[in-house]
Amino acid sequence: MKLMAPLFLLAICYVLFFGYVSASYGELPAKVASHFDLEGRPNGWMSRELCVGFTVGLGVLMPAFIVATMAGAGRIPVSFINLPHRDYWLAAERRKAALAILLRYSLWFASANVLFATGIHWLIVEANTSNRVPHLSGVGLAVVVGGFLACTTIWCWLLVRHFSKIT
Repeated sequence: MKLMAPLFLLAICYVLFFGYVSASYGELPAKVASHFDLEGRPNGWMSRELCVGFTVGLGVLMPAFIVATMAGAGRIPVSFINLPHRDYWLAAERRKAALAILLRYSLWFASANVLFATGIHWLIVEANTSNRVPHLSGVGLAVVVGGFLACTTIWCWLLVRHFSKIT
């Protein structure tokens, strides 16, 4: 039952992601500036179809990898799992609960990854549609990457904090 909130959030993130990617597809030019130098000038290009395909791949495959890895954690040797107090948490009587916690945390992190992919796509759309000459917003990039790094830091801290306690 504790999986409902992160599953719901992940579903909402995917609705937003696919909705925005679909809605913005027609706004992109046939040749999309998709890679930028440190000053925001384009230095790499893709077709609109490849750019959107790459975005969808990033938004689907990375979160799927994260969740699949945690969902499959019970099938790998305990020595491959790096947790605080690993032997305590993965002892037979707590293993199932600990693996469920890891799965729950992976769903939260998958949501952050979907939002990150959405943000990257937003930056690319804005760079290609807001000016006659494509230009990536440094502030936008800082917000998207900084937000993702902040979420990742908090996620890591909460995960380590949870498994650092021996109950």
